[in-house]
Amino acid sequence: MAKTKDLAAIARALDYISWQWLSDNHPELAEAIELEVGRGATPTDVRRFVMRYTDRFELALRCEQAASWVAEHPEI
Repeated sequence: MAKTKDLAAIARALDYISWQWLSDNHPELAEAIELEVGRGATPTDVRRFVMRYTDRFELALRCEQAASWVAEHPEI
């Protein structure tokens, strides 16, 4: 069985791209994600909430990635 490589640098870059996209296109949503992550929400919590609330899978994934970036960079 082939082992999956850990491509953490790519994951971090994608998380950042999602954060930048939300900041540029939906700043209110980016601010809300930053607030909720600061209150203890995990990226998974964010994805699940967005999916339940909007039923928009792509948006939920982008929000999860942005939340991952925020969680790793609380100084934003």
